Amino acid sequence: MITLDKKVRTRVRALKHILKDIRTDTLLKQLSKELDLEFSILDINAVLMWGNDTNYSLHLTLKDHDLDYGQVVANEEKASIIVNLLNTLVSKDLEKKNIGNEVLGLYREINMIYDFSEKLSEKIEVKSIAEMALTEASQIIDTTHGMFLLLDTDIDKVIILSAFGEDAKRAKNIEEQNHLLKELIIKGTSAIVDVERIQQNPALRHLKAMMYAPLKVKNRTLGMVILGHAEEREFRAAELKLLTTISLQSAVAIESAQLFQKGLKEAQEREEAIKKIHQVSQKFVPTEFIKSLGKNRLTEVSLGDLTEKEVTVMFVDIREFTSLSEGLSPKDNFLFINSFNKRMGPVIRKNKGFIMQYLGDGFMALFPSGSQNALRASIEMHKTLDDYNKIRLKKKRSAVRVGIGMQNGDLIMGITGDVERLDAAIISDTVNTASRIEGLSKHFGTSILMTGKCMTNLTNPEEFNFRYLGPVQVIGKKKPVKLYECINGDVKTLYNHKLRTLGTFNRGMELYFNKEFAMSAVTFQQIYKQNTKDLTAKLFLNRAAHLITQEIDENWEGVQSMTKK
Repeated sequence: MITLDKKVRTRVRALKHILKDIRTDTLLKQLSKELDLEFSILDINAVLMWGNDTNYSLHLTLKDHDLDYGQVVANEEKASIIVNLLNTLVSKDLEKKNIGNEVLGLYREINMIYDFSEKLSEKIEVKSIAEMALTEASQIIDTTHGMFLLLDTDIDKVIILSAFGEDAKRAKNIEEQNHLLKELIIKGTSAIVDVERIQQNPALRHLKAMMYAPLKVKNRTLGMVILGHAEEREFRAAELKLLTTISLQSAVAIESAQLFQKGLKEAQEREEAIKKIHQVSQKFVPTEFIKSLGKNRLTEVSLGDLTEKEVTVMFVDIREFTSLSEGLSPKDNFLFINSFNKRMGPVIRKNKGFIMQYLGDGFMALFPSGSQNALRASIEMHKTLDDYNKIRLKKKRSAVRVGIGMQNGDLIMGITGDVERLDAAIISDTVNTASRIEGLSKHFGTSILMTGKCMTNLTNPEEFNFRYLGPVQVIGKKKPVKLYECINGDVKTLYNHKLRTLGTFNRGMELYFNKEFAMSAVTFQQIYKQNTKDLTAKLFLNRAAHLITQEIDENWEGVQSMTKK
């Protein structure tokens, strides 16, 4: 018996497969009858596969790509028709299987890329991203060596974040080849390196094959990923494509990790700046607070004094405070905050509210008279801020933007502490919720954000214009909170845009909550195209587009759960 190689075995299996098909069997019998031809089909080892007799004088070989995989024995030359037919059927069967294997391979690649993306989303450290990228690459690509290189712009050098495979001179080689590696990184292309080039480079002589792909984000290249093999082999274009995909995803994760670290540093700097400002700005109990306790002077209050009221709580936050105060001395920071507060404070008081607490980069205000005055104050603050920014721009200073969040509800105001140290305090879930709403105004891209309770509390809601943004599950709340954007505080061009597209926006929201996400995305895209500063429309465009491909529960009500404060 002949020992068959893999390619021949594949063709023999294909022949068996088509001969088992009833349609092939019927066709062969019809041909035998119509051509008055007697024949049988044998495999490469002359084992009968179809027919009844093998004792025919004529032997015709079955071939595919010059590989013999069987034969047809017959009594006449016209049996060549059968040979041609079988060769064609076997070839088509193999093509079909190859296509199936390619589809399966693509499916596996997609799964790999998806799993890799999921894992990357959990990483916030640059080094761990590099290590995971090399691990994933080595599991799907036959390789013995790998390096994850990053161009450190601070020191203008290429550094190794992670590597595998034995190479005692790795660090030295990277140092000596830094200029060449920087050029390759800046070039930002993927390539399979020729064997001759590998042999010509002393640093690569431990390898017989090599390819690399850039860590590219938009128009920047952060570094590169290199894979090599100590034995002779040829990297395929499909493997380079996989490496490029891994590198591109890793680059996005690297950039996110770097931004996170930068944000963390800025947050720490902001906290330090706020602490310094707090030392000066938070020393006084509001007069309005004392009056709310039924007292006229601070000296009249005592430990334990309290009162319960229904109020509207407002939180105001200066956006990008760290950037605005960057490079300023503590004194200049204090002067900037005072310049801001002295403009906002009168607006609060004018609308029957008072500032309960200065927060350094913003403040908390209470409106015992309710949401109507709080909303009027919010709008007037934005108009006052526009005038202030005109002054700042003339002095070539950055414009100041604020976000405002509001909630209405009951709270207890009182005096807490001990006999040596008294402090004004308020205790209420309303305050926590208002703070969360202000934070959400960044997420939704709104200038004024308020809850359904505030809407209910309004005495003349027709005075303003709103866009309903749906329910949100904020941290610490069991029940979702309905959110509304008041557009009256936006700059004139953005306000006119939102007012003009208000009906379209409401239709988009209706489609969104009816789970018609494709139409909803189209609707929000129409709005966003008209004005790209409409960040709320952009948010719902992205959210609707994302939900198109998701499986939605039957009881889905569009509640978005927020995981950050």
